[in-house]
Amino acid sequence: MSSFESLIRVVDTLEEGAASYVTLDEVRAAAGDDVSAALDAQVLLVDYRTRVDGSEMTLCRLNRRHPEVVRLTAW
Repeated sequence: MSSFESLIRVVDTLEEGAASYVTLDEVRAAAGDDVSAALDAQVLLVDYRTRVDGSEMTLCRLNRRHPEVVRLTAW
């Protein structure tokens, strides 16, 4: 098992069930730990957005072109 395998499965499940975008806070809460290594390895990608009300949020998603993500999510 790769060091990111469980995280990839968790985020894939979050993305599949999400009605909208998944936030970095949601990923951190679901993963139960620090995801900085996955961000550094570009397994996870982030996008900084501003809501209509002016508040900021950070979206998070799997890098679907990363080899580990492809291997684990290509059903």
